[in-house]
Amino acid sequence: MRSIARERGKAGGSVVAAAVAFGLVIFCWPGRGAGSGGQAAQVREEVTVALKLLQAYVTTKDGKPVTDLTAADFEVTDNGKVMPVTHFENHVIGGDSVAPGAPVEGPRLNRKFFFFFDFAFTDPRSARKAREAALHFMDTAVRPGDEVGVLSYSPMRGLTIHEYLTTDHARVRDIVDAFGLRAVTGRAESLTNFLYADELKHMQDPTLGGSPGGAFQPAKGSSGGGDSAANAFFQEQARAQAAGVVDEGRRQGYTDQARQFAQTFANLARAMRYVPGWKNLILFSSGISRALIYGSRRSATVPNMDASNPDQMMAELNAYDNAQSNTGVRTEFSDALKELKNANSPIYAIDCTPTAGEMDINNPVGTSISSRELTGKDSLVQLAAESGGKYFGNTMDTKNALTAVSDITSAFYVLGYVVPAAWDGAFHKIKVRVVRPGCKVVSQNGYYNPKPFQEYSRFERLLQMTDLALSDNPMTQLPAEAPMALVPVVIGGWTSLVAYAGLSGPAAASIIGKKTDAYLLIYNEEQGKTAVKSFRMKPPADGPKDSITVFAVQTKPGRYSCRMIIQNTETGVAARGLASVSFANPVASTIWLDPPLLLRASTEFADIGAAPEATLSAIFGYDPGQYAPVTGDLPAGPQRVFAAVRCTMGEPNAELDVTASEAQGAAKSAVPLDVVDKHQVKSLRFYLLELNFGDLKPGSHTLTIAVRDRAGVQTNETTVTFTVK
Repeated sequence: MRSIARERGKAGGSVVAAAVAFGLVIFCWPGRGAGSGGQAAQVREEVTVALKLLQAYVTTKDGKPVTDLTAADFEVTDNGKVMPVTHFENHVIGGDSVAPGAPVEGPRLNRKFFFFFDFAFTDPRSARKAREAALHFMDTAVRPGDEVGVLSYSPMRGLTIHEYLTTDHARVRDIVDAFGLRAVTGRAESLTNFLYADELKHMQDPTLGGSPGGAFQPAKGSSGGGDSAANAFFQEQARAQAAGVVDEGRRQGYTDQARQFAQTFANLARAMRYVPGWKNLILFSSGISRALIYGSRRSATVPNMDASNPDQMMAELNAYDNAQSNTGVRTEFSDALKELKNANSPIYAIDCTPTAGEMDINNPVGTSISSRELTGKDSLVQLAAESGGKYFGNTMDTKNALTAVSDITSAFYVLGYVVPAAWDGAFHKIKVRVVRPGCKVVSQNGYYNPKPFQEYSRFERLLQMTDLALSDNPMTQLPAEAPMALVPVVIGGWTSLVAYAGLSGPAAASIIGKKTDAYLLIYNEEQGKTAVKSFRMKPPADGPKDSITVFAVQTKPGRYSCRMIIQNTETGVAARGLASVSFANPVASTIWLDPPLLLRASTEFADIGAAPEATLSAIFGYDPGQYAPVTGDLPAGPQRVFAAVRCTMGEPNAELDVTASEAQGAAKSAVPLDVVDKHQVKSLRFYLLELNFGDLKPGSHTLTIAVRDRAGVQTNETTVTFTVK
């Protein structure tokens, strides 16, 4: 179904892609309708059913995984109604199997892990142990298909998303390995820092316009973009992450840190509940002091209000106040526990309290009232229990604890059943039962139907954008595909990277509106650094049409992987493109050629850049009213293609001859060409060439453009690779 949704995105079904943002379901379309009233035919899709997928862990009563069950062994109820299991997967160590023949196919749910490092309530020595344990887990327990992310919490920055769920385990390992040793910024951290900074700019000056600012502002007329508490949390995060500005509350000490910590879990849980599947959260923390949440059992005697001895009276009052729980902390912590119940994110809490305070690691309650009140063990036990996870109390055995986590999550089943599609955000209670005697099953308590994008809180929108931009297979929505290409060029003597992605007319109509933002993520594969660029797109004045979104960014030569996201911030409809490129320093030459830009004849095309001089037509010097860039693959057979070529010359008046050749494997042949247009701006000459390919075969092809002066002294060539299908 995911491939169907993507195809529909190409054909104009990206509205559906936005509709599943933060959803838990895969959709099935019964058919198409046609437009009427003299308008051009449009694809009309009605979502009628959804495939709900859930994960279940089954063990014997003594905790050993049960690995030989079938779909017939499970009974699933949704809001009390028994649902036939139509999709079934068995994931075990050594190989996975999927039962064929399900009426509605869906993506497989692999294991998902988030490392959560608490740097606020954990001492540096314990934090180093946590880092070593996480690295051991990456090296010994993570499977190739597992998705892993990295989160942290610190007093100054609050919640940081270092890396979102990804199968690039080497990148995750590098981030964890750097904690406390060197600065490494993950892709997700770079993206969220950029978005937080932009939000902070508009919080400080709401009159700003024309830029992606306010991307997380609720749409006009909406319910407000989520509840006020969640939005206040997002604003606090923006101040802390982007500007290092910490309000007075955070300077007040342990109590307010505890409230912020609890708020972080509550907001994270609210957002996580819309991410499909079981999200295993491995928490390294010492927890929040029990006395702060529930009050102290010592020094709780009601004070003797003896006005004749004011010093003693004040001392007794202070002792009594200190023995009471903090109402704010207790409320925030209770809210976090409530949200975690329905987040489908079991917390495996690794207690990082120094071992000197641990008297009996097998007793989760502790051995004395004193130790329980001073440590955060009880809070960690509750976080684990309420979320469906497990508490591990011996910090001397953190690696063994993570081995247990791996064992718990190593064998699981994926059950799928069909339900009517709904967009009301309602909660569904789920119960999973195994009919085979002697089995114990652990599964999610329920799920939330998707809700309209306008109702997302700002933090939910941030997490949705992170998933959309960085996930290998975005689960919060299926974006329309935007074929993307990268062209290294020299502009004004500086090496630059031109990135562009195409949208079909129907896709552009559903995405490009009054508030549509384009984001470009540039990841330097050699240096491990990420840069983010963005601009607010302007819709074509003459209505929706095939469109190209363009970025031109100064970059040093190197190896880059890039992602472009185009999103309507009012509806959530989005498209995504991915591309990679590697280029070296320009070789000194009297003639320099940038790689050619392949074009096709077109009179209906929108060329959209951050500024008029940053469009493809301005950079490559062609008429956007007559030509459009080729996006995607070329069809097989005879083809007439145009190429825009930029040529920088040491001798501006030199006369040049231009030739072209095409190669597929070892076969190479000349390509007839005509110079359609030639003009010059100072030492930069623009060529528009018409190329006539005789018979293109499916596969990869390389086009070579060569120039030389009439005397044959100055010569150079450039290439571009394209695919024929």
